[in-house]
Amino acid sequence: MHAHSHDHEPSGAAPSPLDHDHGHGHGHGGAAKRALGVALVLNGIFLVVEAVGGWLSGSLALLSDAAHMLGDVGGLVLAYAAAHIADRVGGVTQTFGFRRVEVLGAFVNGILLVLASGWILVEAMERIVSGVPEPMGLPILVIGIVGLLINLGSAAALWKSDDGSLNVRGALIHMLADALGSVGAIAAGLLVMKDMPLADPLVSLLIAGLVLFATWRLLNDSGRILLQFAPSGTDVPAVRESLHELGGVSSLHDFHIWTLDGRLPILSVHLVLDAEAEPQDVHAAALDMLATKHGIWHATVQVEDAALPGRMHGHS
Repeated sequence: MHAHSHDHEPSGAAPSPLDHDHGHGHGHGGAAKRALGVALVLNGIFLVVEAVGGWLSGSLALLSDAAHMLGDVGGLVLAYAAAHIADRVGGVTQTFGFRRVEVLGAFVNGILLVLASGWILVEAMERIVSGVPEPMGLPILVIGIVGLLINLGSAAALWKSDDGSLNVRGALIHMLADALGSVGAIAAGLLVMKDMPLADPLVSLLIAGLVLFATWRLLNDSGRILLQFAPSGTDVPAVRESLHELGGVSSLHDFHIWTLDGRLPILSVHLVLDAEAEPQDVHAAALDMLATKHGIWHATVQVEDAALPGRMHGHS
């Protein structure tokens, strides 16, 4: 009885997404990196404008959004660097390359957003309780409009370049959260101009809540990948059942499904065969079923004799 391991497409099948992803990723990766670079420059400039404007006008809505923007600019730097690193080919010890760097970038981006939102919440509550001098409404309104245009432009560029990367998605969430912050600043400016200064810290609380809500999904998805959970789009019980139903398979063990980047599912499994089963036939059938029925092209399948567990000879 032989054990068979396989990590590329079955004979006669369409090219594996693993192989395709390498070439395809570079095409879209270039567009994503350009979009991240544009967003980084625009938001870096606006961060300075918003911070100075918030300080001069006394607006917490602008200062809190500037603090959020600081986290965003740092996040964009991280995302831009992660996109470059992810394209590198791994060395002798990096057998999977650097695909997971983008997930790490997305996770750290989420943490930055949570910290920025916490600062906004604390500062806004202090102002509501203790009271502050009335901010100037017109600068808040003007800077809010400029910020909204920059945020939407950056978000549109990232949306067009996105190829499913959590890293790009994290940057996109940053931009959309900033756009909401700019809308809040515009609303605060209009209300302050109508002698409603309390609107400024109240809008800041709303901004913080919206940012935290948008961040939860990003942290959840990136955290699942880092913890080696199966990809969200993969029906794990169905995959296991399909393997059990293969002719000649009596049982299976060491069954694992995970992903490096949230897009490509990876599987490894040991199949224990019936005495009359043909190992090569079962092996080929398993690979074909995983690819065509479940979209799992990167699979390592080992077959073994139930009477001689662990006795396997490598064959690819």
